[in-house]
Amino acid sequence: MTMRTYRYFKCSSGHVGVEKTSENDQPYSQSWETVSVTGMVSTGKDDRGFDTYMCQSCGEQMTVQPGKVQ
Repeated sequence: MTMRTYRYFKCSSGHVGVEKTSENDQPYSQSWETVSVTGMVSTGKDDRGFDTYMCQSCGEQMTVQPGKVQ
């Protein structure tokens, strides 16, 4: 079975972006993980190892929306 996790982002202009992580959570099978984003572009990783993004529309830094994890 595939487990999906979503993180929601927003820039200072109000544009919204979504990071979707899909991973295999089946026991006794090969592990895998894929990450796809909508509305933003990757800018690398922060000092804690999390991906950082900029807005695809305006180029502003995206920030995680607290409480918006699904």
